[in-house]
Amino acid sequence: MHHRIPIYKPYIPESSIKYAIDAINSTWISSIGKYIDLAAAELSNITGCEYVILTNNGTSATHLVAKSLKKFRPEVKRVLVPSACYVAPYNCLLYDKNNWEIKCIDLDEDTWNMKLNEDVRPDDAILAVHNLGNIINVPSLQKKYNLPIIEDNCEGFFGKYEEAHSGTKSLCSSLSFFGNKNITCGEGGAFMTNDKDVYEYALKIKGQGQTSERYIHDELGYNYRMTNIQAALLLGQLEEFEGIFANKRRVFRRYKKHLKNNQNIDLQKSAPGTTHSMWMFGLRFIGLKSYKTARKYFDKLGIETRPMFYSYKKHAHINFSGEDEVATTLNNEIVIFPSYPELKDEEIDYICDKILKFEKERGPA
Repeated sequence: MHHRIPIYKPYIPESSIKYAIDAINSTWISSIGKYIDLAAAELSNITGCEYVILTNNGTSATHLVAKSLKKFRPEVKRVLVPSACYVAPYNCLLYDKNNWEIKCIDLDEDTWNMKLNEDVRPDDAILAVHNLGNIINVPSLQKKYNLPIIEDNCEGFFGKYEEAHSGTKSLCSSLSFFGNKNITCGEGGAFMTNDKDVYEYALKIKGQGQTSERYIHDELGYNYRMTNIQAALLLGQLEEFEGIFANKRRVFRRYKKHLKNNQNIDLQKSAPGTTHSMWMFGLRFIGLKSYKTARKYFDKLGIETRPMFYSYKKHAHINFSGEDEVATTLNNEIVIFPSYPELKDEEIDYICDKILKFEKERGPA
């Protein structure tokens, strides 16, 4: 195989291009236009979530989630977060200073998600982050702990818990449509909730805190609006939701078929009652001292990889409390491989062949 295999390539259907051109020709290229309502309605239809607000990116949506927690659950004094995840949810909890104490919960060796124990307080809330698209069973957590839960579902779209789409059973959740996500419009995101009051609050502060009278504002707001062109790209993708998901399932199944039953390689395991979103395919090489060793090996073969997220302690601006021993181990040992919908079977076979050779050459764990 002579060409380089990238970690991700967005799938852009012809309908997305057609709708985007229509949006441009309509001259409605900013945050007003028919595609915003159409894409939001399609997203609501797919997920079964009653209220959907499109945003300019997933981080903005996650900030709206954090703001909503503060507004509607003022009794919360501490937020529990995973000890390693993408940095955006950490940042979103920090944008408004002195809101909460923040405690990091170390990761589970099998699921690579936060591993909650009984050491919770009545004034805690949980920020569930679905690492690499492996879904945390939010309904199960709610039954067990009876605490407010919010979700960063930016990596979880296509995933499910207890037969419901991830992001639909918490107070509110965020989605990302960044270029490497299962559904994309370049940037873009969404805020989702089934609570009308939460929806109306988030809708207001997303649009500069404007009252029902235009240009009169009564609350500090933000400009987190999606453009009509982004929404047009998004609508075309959402209309092909099932086909994209089928392709992602094919990619993951083929990887697993080749790589199961190897004692020195671990696959990410899903919690009971959940369906993985199949966003990014990761492998854990037991005993690997550093991801960089693997990166150099696969780079030479034309296979682009990524590391697992780093421990929160690696980020100089973050000063949370909590354990990170497992997170640090997983960051050394996990390698993330190309996972995009149009990845060909023969490319997956080639990658798996090289994975098994790397495993053999690196010696016993």
